[in-house]
Amino acid sequence: MRKRFLMQFLIVALWCGAARAQGIQNRDIFVSAGPSWNQPQTIGGTNVMLAGSSGFNLQEDFGYQVARAGATSLLVDVSFIFSEAGALRANVPTIGRSNFSPITAGLRLMVPVHPRLSLYAVSGGGFVNPNSPVIAAGASPSVSTDETYHGVFAFGGGADVRLSKWWSLRAEVRDLVTGKDLAGVTGRHHVVPLFGVGFHF
Repeated sequence: MRKRFLMQFLIVALWCGAARAQGIQNRDIFVSAGPSWNQPQTIGGTNVMLAGSSGFNLQEDFGYQVARAGATSLLVDVSFIFSEAGALRANVPTIGRSNFSPITAGLRLMVPVHPRLSLYAVSGGGFVNPNSPVIAAGASPSVSTDETYHGVFAFGGGADVRLSKWWSLRAEVRDLVTGKDLAGVTGRHHVVPLFGVGFHF
């Protein structure tokens, strides 16, 4: 899963480098990281309790401007996120980790509120293959993970502080909404805070 994320990162980074070499100025790429966590939960239909855990998020987000009105921009937004909330821990033997790797595409609206500060909102959809905790078959209960595929809806927003023509600092929060009780999260919402650097081409 990490290898796939790194491969996606490399492909988009090389593509953006080629765009910069051609002088194109309507693209950006956001490389970011942030904390990840899971709340304690009970696996449905059992008395097996999973402990809370924490980990990290990594994101690569690619934007392509499709419309502009004054200083306001509308971009196609494609996001690759790798989220790991640490090793599973429960009141029975466990193996595996709660990973969550959504790929989404949608739209991002960027509105400047200062010469160097823009606020933005983003929304889109895609798919995810979460590692979700399950009870393994056997003489005594144990917890492992099962990788599934599911649709995901994403929405959120953030702020972009422009440092130069090519660079900015960016902070955002995305909520990834998917099936219930996936990847160690109680409910449907996977909140992802992210902080990183934007490259503009």
